[in-house]
Amino acid sequence: MSEKKPRFRLLKAIINGDILLLLRADRLLPYILYFFILGWISIWISYKSEQTMTIVEKNKLELESLKIYHAQKTCEFVGLDRISTIEQLLIENNSEVKAPEKPAGIIK
Repeated sequence: MSEKKPRFRLLKAIINGDILLLLRADRLLPYILYFFILGWISIWISYKSEQTMTIVEKNKLELESLKIYHAQKTCEFVGLDRISTIEQLLIENNSEVKAPEKPAGIIK
């Protein structure tokens, strides 16, 4: 009967919720709290780094689209630099400005 007593004692402690007291886990409470806090900090740092990586990936996509937009605008700007294009735009806008017919004179 002495062997059944510890089993019943353990079963009774589990049912009553006194298992931690039976195992003397109250002595380990500071260490349990310490590991809980360390685990929580680790999870929080992982979460924040994941948020940062999400922002970085989103910004990479935005940067790529801005690079494409910049290349398109640069191409348009280079195309507008030709004299024939400028003259055509002036004619379309009914401007009286024209390229000089004779070179500028030199004042002595």
